Amino acid sequence: MRALGALGMSVGTSLALELGGDAIRSADTLLFNLRTLIRNAHAAYEKDDAGADDVKTLIKDVEEDLVKLGQYLEGLRKGKPISMVVYYPSYRSLKSKYKYADLTDFINTGTEKQKKFAKLTKDVADGLMEKHSKILVATDVGMPDFKGNGIVMTHHVVDLADARGIGRLFLLESYTGVLKPFTTWYTKLTGGDELHYMPFNHLTIQIFGDRSTNFKSSTKAIKDLVKKLALDSNWTSATSMSRVRNSIAGMDNPVDRAGLLMML
Repeated sequence: MRALGALGMSVGTSLALELGGDAIRSADTLLFNLRTLIRNAHAAYEKDDAGADDVKTLIKDVEEDLVKLGQYLEGLRKGKPISMVVYYPSYRSLKSKYKYADLTDFINTGTEKQKKFAKLTKDVADGLMEKHSKILVATDVGMPDFKGNGIVMTHHVVDLADARGIGRLFLLESYTGVLKPFTTWYTKLTGGDELHYMPFNHLTIQIFGDRSTNFKSSTKAIKDLVKKLALDSNWTSATSMSRVRNSIAGMDNPVDRAGLLMML
């Protein structure tokens, strides 16, 4: 049996909204990665429950969560216009957008468990997109543009790497309900708890990885190189991409400089 939270949704999704509390009311747009809603529905089952791996069951579960999300939003509005966007990123162009990154490929090279879950996610998402194409937004890499202040629930943090208006965007974590501004997104990098001086962006997600959700980490030598550059250049978690580019352009070693510039 699927574990539900107080809002009647899969527990991971429900708790995020319950614990996020009144802060969520400040948003103009709530965005949900469909893959994350599927993951949370799947995780709400006990490991030996057959429903966790049944495509039709999970489609039905996510549909129920979507209805509950709509009801939650109606209760949240209280006269304020708040938009809800559920998007499905295919990540089809991830390799061309991040040419030099070491990307994960669970469907082809993952463990049997990873392959199984990757296929399950795709089958459930495709089924939902076929049934609800008018309300679900298909994207490639990243999330749709949003109006005003946005809150996004996604475990694929690559969605944040090139998002527009990051100063107006908060990441809502499943289960904990923690709302993270862009200055704390470094925690989503692999080993991020020790990278408080590192901005989260198009480059650093490739260098440090995202806990192998989409990106693996680079070699220790490359990570150490970027760490030293960040410290020598006095980067912070709010450092802009233009300043990162300028820091790299000022490096003495032409090979290191060219290699990092190619990844921007």
